[in-house]
Amino acid sequence: MKKWGLLFVILFLAACSSSDDSMGEVGEQASKEEMSQGLSDTADSGAVEGEEPLIDNAADRMMIYEASIELETNDYDTFHTQLEERMRENDAYMVETNISKNEGGKRQGLIRLRVPQPNFERMLQDFEDISENIQSRNISGRDVTQQYVDLESRLAAKEKIEDRLLTFLEEATATEDLIKISQDLERVQSEVEVLKGQMNLLENQSEFSTITLLVTETKVVVPGVGSESLNTWERTKQAFAQSLNGITSFSSWLFVTIVGYSPVLFSVFIIVFVFWWIRRRKKSART
Repeated sequence: MKKWGLLFVILFLAACSSSDDSMGEVGEQASKEEMSQGLSDTADSGAVEGEEPLIDNAADRMMIYEASIELETNDYDTFHTQLEERMRENDAYMVETNISKNEGGKRQGLIRLRVPQPNFERMLQDFEDISENIQSRNISGRDVTQQYVDLESRLAAKEKIEDRLLTFLEEATATEDLIKISQDLERVQSEVEVLKGQMNLLENQSEFSTITLLVTETKVVVPGVGSESLNTWERTKQAFAQSLNGITSFSSWLFVTIVGYSPVLFSVFIIVFVFWWIRRRKKSART
């Protein structure tokens, strides 16, 4: 019995030791898994926090677009009517137009348009639909983002100075201080208005793109025979009046010359007469 009891105790201790080792391995494995998971989470978190988000540069930049197009059209009036329709569709408006005719009677127009930037490309495409021949097309873009940001920074600094000067103006009591602060405040406020005007200009130029068109008419203009009245009677009366005015003007000039310069003319006449008389007398004496 003692042997069996001793054997049972040994087996019990061995089982407990095996159970402790197994629990230790399980705990260590769990700890490793937790550490691995923690490192993985940390790495993932670091990757997300460290990665910069992708920025659509085109959307975040302030761009000013301009286009210059030279085109030809068979009939200027038809082109202008179609152009006005496309302008209404794209919310564009006309800021300048100049039309002239050459010696052949063909019209040439210089037209400057402003179109919202989202409709800029569509408006350019519309010109290919309403024009028979596009001679040239030049498109340029100017990035004014940094310039606008600089203006914003300068404006913020000037506005802070303005607020500080207003505070000083309220606290000042001496007349000299009031005059000096008022002058500085007026200068700063003027600079603030200039900066705001420059920013508004950039905003307007970026919101609306500019398109300059040089349109040339290509159809041959044939003047109609007898399309203009000859106005024979009117032209006859005009010629008669002009000739009568000419005679009257000459008579008036002749009278003014004779009467006005009569003393001079009389003196010249006397001198010429005396000279002629002396010469004639000498000639008679010889004979």
